[in-house]
Amino acid sequence: MLALGIVLVYLPIRIYVSNTVFTCQIVLNKLPLWIIEWLVNVIFFRVWIGIINYIQILAGRVDKKIRFRFLTQLTICLTGFLLAVIFNSVFVFMWVRMATFYNRKFNVDIFATQGAPDSFTQPVMNAAASELTFISILTGNASQKTKANTGLTIMAMLATFYIFSNRRMLESMAQIRVDAERLETENMHAQLIVLKHQLSPHFLFNSLSILTSLIETDPSRSVLFVDRLSKSYRYILEQNGSETVKLGAELEFLDTYIFLLKSRFEEKLNIVISIPENYAYQYLIVPLTLQLLIENAVKHNRMSEQNPLTVTVLADPPFLIVSNPLRLRSRTAYSPGIGLTNIIKRYQLLSSSAVLVEKTEDQFVVKIPLLS
Repeated sequence: MLALGIVLVYLPIRIYVSNTVFTCQIVLNKLPLWIIEWLVNVIFFRVWIGIINYIQILAGRVDKKIRFRFLTQLTICLTGFLLAVIFNSVFVFMWVRMATFYNRKFNVDIFATQGAPDSFTQPVMNAAASELTFISILTGNASQKTKANTGLTIMAMLATFYIFSNRRMLESMAQIRVDAERLETENMHAQLIVLKHQLSPHFLFNSLSILTSLIETDPSRSVLFVDRLSKSYRYILEQNGSETVKLGAELEFLDTYIFLLKSRFEEKLNIVISIPENYAYQYLIVPLTLQLLIENAVKHNRMSEQNPLTVTVLADPPFLIVSNPLRLRSRTAYSPGIGLTNIIKRYQLLSSSAVLVEKTEDQFVVKIPLLS
């Protein structure tokens, strides 16, 4: 395609330089040879592109730093100059041979500068006459035309070189971008897998801690707790390969998780959910987001029956807002820091919208982007 594009620009200019007179008869006489000339030029420039490619590959093997630099360019320019001279010399010889054959077969003199009344009925020229005509056109202006054609061919070949080199450079840059994006995607998936693998054992460990406490205080209720725990853990395993889930599915899981929390804290904890029903299947959310945020609030804040902890979950597009009063415990048990940090990292990998954390003297608010 590049060779074809170059020839479509180069050949009309070459024809214009090589012909001082244009008449309808001359155009009709020379048209068949111009078609052959077009095919020969396309082949020549395609071969030239192959030579450029080979020289650049060879230079790249010797030293990658040399590619597209002075030594490579000088080699290509010298090669192009030599090929241009050879091409024009061979082409003139070929053109004369074609013209002679054309004259013998169709009685048409393509070297004539004036259109004859009927070129197809003019007398047949013999080979010697054709050779004399050829000799005559090589004198005077013909020599200048040959130089002009050689210079034009060199310019076209250099233009081809720089266009081809630029295209290769752009293709290399595009491939680098594709590779970088692929590596970034693979890295993102790897990080998500690590983050999600943190959640299952973390959730199970905390739930078993609650179960241990519940067995000591209310053995009969612990049976129901185990049933809800199994349903919750099934949800975690089902969503293990999912990057996002419907908000409605997350809310159903949250209802089960709230039961687990209430089994332990009873009236000490209140969770208020205010989300319109139509939002449940309109938006997406990262799995276990709400569970981790509520767990985070419970872990770090004091609560009692006289002063219960109230966690509020409400939708205010484009965010899902989870808030609770800030009543930090004087001493918190060791935490691996999985909750909020995990959520922030996962949203960084999956969305251009960031998780917003707002902390005041008496309120802690986390705004989660609603995905669509």
